[in-house]
Amino acid sequence: MHGRILITGGTGKLGTELKKHLNGDYLGSQDLDFTKLIEKKEYDLILHIGAYTDVKKAEQKDKDKCFMVNAYGTFNLVETYKDVPFIYISTEYAKEPLNVYSLTKRLGEEITKTHPHHLILRTLFKPNPFPFPKAYTDQYTQGDYVDVIAKLLAERVMNWDRKTSGLEYLGTGRKTMFELAKRTRPDVEPNSVEDYIRETGTKVQKDYE
Repeated sequence: MHGRILITGGTGKLGTELKKHLNGDYLGSQDLDFTKLIEKKEYDLILHIGAYTDVKKAEQKDKDKCFMVNAYGTFNLVETYKDVPFIYISTEYAKEPLNVYSLTKRLGEEITKTHPHHLILRTLFKPNPFPFPKAYTDQYTQGDYVDVIAKLLAERVMNWDRKTSGLEYLGTGRKTMFELAKRTRPDVEPNSVEDYIRETGTKVQKDYE
């Protein structure tokens, strides 16, 4: 018996895939705006996937919205469901935040740590097949494709004892982004984080470790 599970971000890429493996109340932002007053309902577990994820917009014009959703929204959920076991889906990039998005996800982690029974899962997932013509040969990930991560997430949710708090990485082992991309896009071309940084002056995280 896993009880009734609230899943935020239920209409996103990960939530959509997760429905194949895990029963629950999958709520999108139109069903639950967790940046506003939350009407508390009876749940046995909260799985917080919902997030603002447009990295470029967050840097340019949506800083406030990104903070509101990823930091304050997480705070709002944690406070509302302080007595319900809480799983927070974070990003590998939260380890050393280099932009607004990763910083707000790191803040979400710190807020989640105030919950007495929490599990923080850092992960990364890509659409299947890999959507870009190039991939970095010098950027590493434990992540995988969204269908793979969804299945792993369902297993971790079902196996968590809902008491032991902690932070874990959810993925399929260390690999380059290029190695991941080649699995579904054989014609993908290699490129380099270092070249991108030199050309654009934009910081890019190379490794989750």
